[in-house]
Amino acid sequence: MPDHPAPAPPRDWRDAFAALPPETPPPGGWGAITAPLDARAPAARTSRSRRSGRWPLWAASAAVLVIAVVLPWRMLAPPTLAPATGTEADAGIATASTDPFEQLYAESAQLEFLLAVARDDRVSSATAALLADAFDDRLAVIDAALTQPGLSREAQLSLWQQRVEGLRTVTGFESNRRWLAAQGARYDATLLTVD
Repeated sequence: MPDHPAPAPPRDWRDAFAALPPETPPPGGWGAITAPLDARAPAARTSRSRRSGRWPLWAASAAVLVIAVVLPWRMLAPPTLAPATGTEADAGIATASTDPFEQLYAESAQLEFLLAVARDDRVSSATAALLADAFDDRLAVIDAALTQPGLSREAQLSLWQQRVEGLRTVTGFESNRRWLAAQGARYDATLLTVD
């Protein structure tokens, strides 16, 4: 029979972590980590000073501006395609503006990007979550159909058109939901049956 009673189990995670013994590092562990870092420190300082002379503050600000403003703006703007010249049309070279698949691929990519930006699952009502899941299920069915081998060109075109239309719908829904959340409201649809 033991002399000491068994310790009570912890009440929550805080108590469980507090009961753990402190971890001790291996002997000489910190010295083994800092020695290679100290050896590289003078070389890193000199290369940093050389680089700082090359990049003035205004150039870094311009680069940040390009990345933060211009790049997303270009990704959201519809692609502008130059009209085909007579030589391209005569040579039989197809441009992206005449191929419906290329247009659908580009619009699908843009809508997926917008959907990733607009979707915020942190704040959602049950109705909105169910509708979003239904939209996602519809897109998953279309994507599964697109992966089937042996589809004709017309069937592929129809499925891609359905996919883009579905992405338009879900992107509009998610952006409306985000706008409502910004206004302090939420998306709650009332479902009625009329007898």
